[in-house]
Amino acid sequence: MNFRAKLHGLTLVIFLFLPPFASLAAESITVGGVGSLTPLLKALGQQYTKTNAGIDIVVLHPPIGSAGAARALGANKVDIALLGRALKADESGQTIAWVRTPLVIATAGGPAKGLTQLQLADMYSGKQVAWGNGKPVRLVMRGASESETTTLRAMSPEIDAAVGAALKRSDLPVAENDLEALDTLTRIPGSLGTTTLGLITAQGVRIDALSIDGKSPTVKSLESGTYPWFRQYYLVHRAKPAPAVAAFLAYLQSPPALAAARKLDYIAAKP
Repeated sequence: MNFRAKLHGLTLVIFLFLPPFASLAAESITVGGVGSLTPLLKALGQQYTKTNAGIDIVVLHPPIGSAGAARALGANKVDIALLGRALKADESGQTIAWVRTPLVIATAGGPAKGLTQLQLADMYSGKQVAWGNGKPVRLVMRGASESETTTLRAMSPEIDAAVGAALKRSDLPVAENDLEALDTLTRIPGSLGTTTLGLITAQGVRIDALSIDGKSPTVKSLESGTYPWFRQYYLVHRAKPAPAVAAFLAYLQSPPALAAARKLDYIAAKP
């Protein structure tokens, strides 16, 4: 037997006696949904794969939003859907209330450190068009059905009416997702719009998170109930997830994962 034949035989023997997983590609778990969870899931996914060889966590980018994630889950395009709201009646899946973080009224370059609800309403309605230094207020909008918009409008009847009026304007930028909204707010001097504390922290951007009526958007104030405005997020999965998916879901709800999330200003959700 020549050397090449011996080498081929040795390779075949090694292959046959390898453990089953060694001959397979990494098992992928696909996660997608709201953009404000994208950096958090990427961070937790990277941590998870360090101790779980053979698992690959794929976080969809750009974000597909809550509705898109629910549809993708139903079509078996994602294993875990990330929603910024509860499931609707026509959507299916098993829901886990996961984390929450303060909703933030943010600005880049606005001189104010805080606003009253009345001032906020006046800025959205167009009654107040400039900051205290005379620079223009540059509104950055989200879509009418977005969770951040509905939470903002629920602050007060005056804010509800003002945001409703702003949504009818055609001259204002409308961000398609959470990541685009934060990027737009960061780039436009004098900007004003909504984002979340968790996304600001996870992305490491420099932007001012304004207090509202003297209430600061911090994790501690959210936990104490002194800051009442927040976004809550849900993990949604199929009724019988694959074992690898079930294991990752268990990790996401574990004390180590929630401790890591807290460092990025996400805390456990309300039941």
